[in-house]
Amino acid sequence: MNTPQMSPEFASAFRARLVEHVTAATLPKRRRHVLLAGGIALALVVGGTAAAAATGLLPLPGGTATTELTETVSGTFTGTAALDLGPRPASATGAAVSLTCLTPGTFVFDDGASVTCTTPTDITHPTTYIVPADAITDTRVEITATPDAVWTLTASWVEEETTPWAVNNGGDTYGVINENGEPDLIAVITTDNKPGYVRRDDLNDADGTTAAESFTSPEDALRWQEENVGIVHYIPVYESDGETQIGVFQVGGN
Repeated sequence: MNTPQMSPEFASAFRARLVEHVTAATLPKRRRHVLLAGGIALALVVGGTAAAAATGLLPLPGGTATTELTETVSGTFTGTAALDLGPRPASATGAAVSLTCLTPGTFVFDDGASVTCTTPTDITHPTTYIVPADAITDTRVEITATPDAVWTLTASWVEEETTPWAVNNGGDTYGVINENGEPDLIAVITTDNKPGYVRRDDLNDADGTTAAESFTSPEDALRWQEENVGIVHYIPVYESDGETQIGVFQVGGN
């Protein structure tokens, strides 16, 4: 597994965010991906996907708990087609889908997310995803596929709910970043692949969020960016008590 660090995609987004800071708010959603990219287990449980449920993993505090509301249905199709899930329960927030491409091709979900299969590995590994309910027309999940591409889809209606952050004995909240913001201790993976938590303030200092708060112009943001090119920060990773250090988390670098 790779060392947790800023992906090129995140780095580009962050640089753009620095320039935009004068007229925009903070960047929790942009940051979210770098924090979770370091470990498959974290990515699964935070997403609350069907894959997480299948592995028996429970969501981290603040993550998404997913409840299956209906029996799964499945089918095999060629080209663009749709799978009827049956009546939508009133509490359904989306449809958990598992798509397996049986031939190479590109497959686009109702909300515009897509997957492209080109190699034998792609074809043998299903893509699991939750399509938001408001992107689904009536009761059918539609896949817009490359003509003649063959694929199978298994799906069911589900309800997703964001779980509350936990609180340790010191009064600090801990868990994952979600639509409610950031807890005091944020879930990450250490450089040696251990799950743990970094302090929000430490992370803000390391990734430039604190510095961004003081910018008064795009020029300030660009100057900060140039001064910090190639700089790597290592910040402590703790157990949920916020005191027992178990490793470090890397911010910056290649």
